[in-house]
Amino acid sequence: MRKGFAVGRVFALSLGLAWGAVVTAGSLHDCAGIAEAAARLACFDRLAAEAAATRIDEVPVASTRPAATGGALESRFRKESKLLENPFGLTAYKPNYMLPVTYNSKIHKEPWTSIYPDANMDDIEAKFQISFKAQLWDISERFGLWAAYTQESWWQVYNDEESAPFRETNYQPEIYLSYDTRAELFGFRVAQLNLGFNHQSNGRSELLSRSWNRIIAGALLERDNLAISPRLWYRLPEDKEDDDNPDTEDYYGYGDLRIAYLWHDQTFSALARNNLQSDDNRGALQLDWSFPLNRRFKGYVQYFYGYGESLIDYDVKTNRLGVGVMLTDWL
Repeated sequence: MRKGFAVGRVFALSLGLAWGAVVTAGSLHDCAGIAEAAARLACFDRLAAEAAATRIDEVPVASTRPAATGGALESRFRKESKLLENPFGLTAYKPNYMLPVTYNSKIHKEPWTSIYPDANMDDIEAKFQISFKAQLWDISERFGLWAAYTQESWWQVYNDEESAPFRETNYQPEIYLSYDTRAELFGFRVAQLNLGFNHQSNGRSELLSRSWNRIIAGALLERDNLAISPRLWYRLPEDKEDDDNPDTEDYYGYGDLRIAYLWHDQTFSALARNNLQSDDNRGALQLDWSFPLNRRFKGYVQYFYGYGESLIDYDVKTNRLGVGVMLTDWL
């Protein structure tokens, strides 16, 4: 019994010495200098426990804060980046939509009647747009070379008398450089700067031919669910003999401004442009409203007033209201 009691006292004394060493040891160096094996091990265990406790205290504070996800525009970019993992993938550029019914109170009939005097164009027609882009070259983490294509069509689908012709189709291929700036301007995040070449034409000949080429510089800015996209362009000069629409800039101006806002899954946007000529002022305004219908489609209402809704109508005023569905949106 005495032998057992003595062993117990030695064990208790060892634990006491170990605890004293643990209390006084403040670093791995101190722990390493402890001669007693049990005390040295206890010292290392204490340091490991303190380090783990520190990590446990720190991690939840950071993890309970939501990650900075940016605004609605940045959310769209993140979705697009996933699609870019497929080298053959295409992503939406401008909105893709179908307006089965549009009403234009100022339908432009003259271009058709100049060739087909008996032609009759309806005030009610369909309008749709297809738009996509693809990255040609991932130059760096922030620079990219892109190609894009947009097609708008105005279809006299209800005009049985004229065999439901496409009254106008505009083809718009372009190539541009995109730069992710990661800069701030007046409280907005400058998401992108773009510079590119744009060709737009209606693919027709003779009296119905319309086309022009531009160098377009633009920016994409966002703050929360608000996105702003200003653009400026320069029209490349053409030979007078080949220019079917030499006064295009008098109606389209030299740039435009788009504003889009996401509110409770609904997107409101406006497009405005003006020629900034006080003596003969012309411009255009387009208002858009999209809202969820299901997981794939949105309802879409579009109103356009002014000049240049299409190339064939660039020099006449349009007053159009349309309703339909949208597949991809600005935001």
